[in-house]
Amino acid sequence: MFPRLRRPIPVLLGILALCVSLLPQHTEAQTAQRCFPETGFCIAGRIREFWEQNGGLPVFGYPITLQQEETIEGQPAQVQWFERNRLELHPENERPYDVLIGRLGVDRLEQQGRDWFAFPRSEPQEGCRFFAETGHNVCGDVLTAWRARGLEFDGTSGASEAENLALFGLPLGDAQVEMIDGQEYTVQWFERARFELHPENAPPYNVLLGLLGNEVHGPAAPPPPQPIPASTARIVTSVGTLVIDEVQMADRFPLGCDPNPFYCDLPQEGYQMLVIWLARQDGGDPGEIGGALFGASKEAYVVADDDARSDRRLGGLQQGRLVVVFITPASARTLTLFWPGNPPITLKP
Repeated sequence: MFPRLRRPIPVLLGILALCVSLLPQHTEAQTAQRCFPETGFCIAGRIREFWEQNGGLPVFGYPITLQQEETIEGQPAQVQWFERNRLELHPENERPYDVLIGRLGVDRLEQQGRDWFAFPRSEPQEGCRFFAETGHNVCGDVLTAWRARGLEFDGTSGASEAENLALFGLPLGDAQVEMIDGQEYTVQWFERARFELHPENAPPYNVLLGLLGNEVHGPAAPPPPQPIPASTARIVTSVGTLVIDEVQMADRFPLGCDPNPFYCDLPQEGYQMLVIWLARQDGGDPGEIGGALFGASKEAYVVADDDARSDRRLGGLQQGRLVVVFITPASARTLTLFWPGNPPITLKP
C-alpha cells in the first residue's frame, strides 16, 4: 500500500564470549521506549539499558530493526540490530550475561570470503599492545580508541583491558588500508568491530567504528508509518489546519472542477476518481487556502492497496472547501493519502 521510495580462537575467545555483556548490577531495566527519527526504530527494556550504559551511539549506532526473534548459532534469541552491531537477549542467563554482543567483525570478514586466520602476523612492537593470542599489534590512535571504552563490570571508574576485550574483542589483523564506500581508509579488524582512521577529523572522532550492522544485516527500511483514519485526520499546513470533510468515489471528476471534457464527462475504463473535500478547522475564510495550498497539494498523492501510486490530478475551491482529485484503480478498496509534512491517512470510501 505504501509508495516505493526513491573462526573462533581457542580458549581465550570462548572465555571472552562469557564476558561480552558484563555490566554493573541494576535493580530495574528501563522499560520506556527511546525512539530515533533518524531510522524510525525504538529501543526499550534491557536492550535500551545496555545500549545507553555501554557506549550508545558511537559504539552501537542507531537501531536499524525492531527487536525480534532470530536464530543465532542454531538457537532462537530476541535480537535487535544496530548500525554497528547486534545485541542479543539471553534471559536464561543471570546478569551480566543476559545481553551478548554479536561478533560482527568475524561475521563480516566471513561474509566477504576473507580468512582472517590467514592475515599476516607480526612481532611485538614498541609502543603497541601485542596480542599473542592472535599475533597482532594494536598501536597509535586505534589503541587509544580501543582502550577508551569497555563494558563496565568491575565497579571501578575507567575501562580496564578486560572491559575493552569484552566490548571489542581481540584484533583479527594488523592495521591495513582498505576501500570502504569507494574511499581508502586505514582500518583494523576486531572480533566485534572495525576501527577506521579518519585523520581529517579532530580527536576523538579521528577513529570511528565501522557500520558492520548495516553491512552484515543490510540497512533496513524504517517500519511503515501507521496511517491515520480519515475520520480523525488533520492536515497541518502553512495557512492552518484542514480536516477531511468528505471522501467520494466517482467515475468522473466533479462538475465544474476541470473544463477538460475528457476529465469532466468521460469515465476511464478500469479507473475511478477519488475526490477528497477539505475544510478549514478554524472556520476562517476558505479563499485564503487556495493559493497557499495548491503548490503543496501538487505533491500530495495516494497509494492504492495494489501499491499503485496516483499523483494529484486536480485541485480547486468549491463551496468553501478545497477539493483534491486523484485517478485510482477501480479495484482499489483501501487508499492511503500522503500529504507533504503529515502522516499518511487511510481512506476507505
